[in-house]
Amino acid sequence: MPMDETGHDPLSTFQDVAFGNNVQVIGYSHIAIGPGTVVGDNSWLNVCDRSNGRRLVIGSKVCIGRNAMINAADGVEIGDFCLFAPRVYISDVDHEYEDVTLPIVTQGLRRHGILIVEENCWLGINTVLSGGLSVGRGSVVAANSVVLADVPPFSVVAGTPARVIKMYDPELMEWRRIRSAEDTVMVDGARERHPLPDRARYRAALHANSRIDRLPAVIAGRGQHLP
Repeated sequence: MPMDETGHDPLSTFQDVAFGNNVQVIGYSHIAIGPGTVVGDNSWLNVCDRSNGRRLVIGSKVCIGRNAMINAADGVEIGDFCLFAPRVYISDVDHEYEDVTLPIVTQGLRRHGILIVEENCWLGINTVLSGGLSVGRGSVVAANSVVLADVPPFSVVAGTPARVIKMYDPELMEWRRIRSAEDTVMVDGARERHPLPDRARYRAALHANSRIDRLPAVIAGRGQHLP
């Protein structure tokens, strides 16, 4: 396992977390990862601002698929039980580029504020989350989507830029397709009459209903096989 300049194995910092091969962690002292989480092969966790405090917080029983890239400057938070397919990109920061006389790599960073992915979200393959935004709990981001704005809880978004195509109706207890603003108004009304659980209540329900203590380490890769 690669060591840092002090001879320390950075990944040993994280207890009960399974890492795949060739995972790079930059700023590990500013990262927290909950137990039972897996981080797939060839992923990169990068804290851009390593001045103080936690900048990247990943919950418990989270599956980060292979070839993921997560950049955090102001702060990235990923809730418990999130499921990321391969090649997910998440960043709350971009490069400055305005001065055409300077190399972009030397111009510094443009920060967008905290990015939050709440509990039990599923991000499909090749999805991008960029900027200071929130993906509400229980939501799904379809494959190849680019999310640039907030996603309401218990919603499905798709496209570039991503837009809401489904929302969960707690009155009917089913997912409703969103084709117009009127559809959104109807679901919002149902949610007012039957409020959705807040993050704390939803997290508690997920843990109460979960049948697993941790995700299988084989998900991380490492060239492991199953019969």
